[in-house]
Amino acid sequence: MTHNKQKWVTLSSHRVLDSPYLRIRCEQVALPGGVIIPDYYIIENPGWVGVVPITEDGRFLLNKQYKHGIGEKVLEFPAGGIDEGEHDPLQTAHRELMEETGYSVAPGQIELLAHMLANPTGSVARIWWYLARNVRKTGEKKIDPAEEIENLLVTPSELLHLIHDGTFAVQGQIAAAYMAFERLGLLKIEM
Repeated sequence: MTHNKQKWVTLSSHRVLDSPYLRIRCEQVALPGGVIIPDYYIIENPGWVGVVPITEDGRFLLNKQYKHGIGEKVLEFPAGGIDEGEHDPLQTAHRELMEETGYSVAPGQIELLAHMLANPTGSVARIWWYLARNVRKTGEKKIDPAEEIENLLVTPSELLHLIHDGTFAVQGQIAAAYMAFERLGLLKIEM
């Protein structure tokens, strides 16, 4: 199998949407074979950060939150966008954990779990996942006015059941859960 190592060439680019929540650019691109795509759209954002929090007694801390895109409440880990002025995703991880749950984690108890690409076909967004061990309730939630978040604590087996029955169903969140299971020794995989 041969791999074409040539990249697409951007012939022109302009921003079609620029709001605090969403930036989109439209490019005209030339493919290596000569085909021209006149309107290739790319979502731009600085990325976001997710935290897989686990309490001292071994329970995962989840959010139940309404997501307007699908018009339903979903279960997920605390996560959010990198704010302007945040240059380290770890800073975002600490902020999002406290804002969405009122829980915090000691500096030595949080570690990078994974760095992922959100949708490399149509987005430049990158995702940083952190595993936060021994999280504790140390404050109150400071959620955005557009958010309404209910926090839940579940055991590893309950989380696994929620994944398998489709209740915990956000794709990147599931990947982070399985990586956390592995890192915590709850899932054994030979590599």
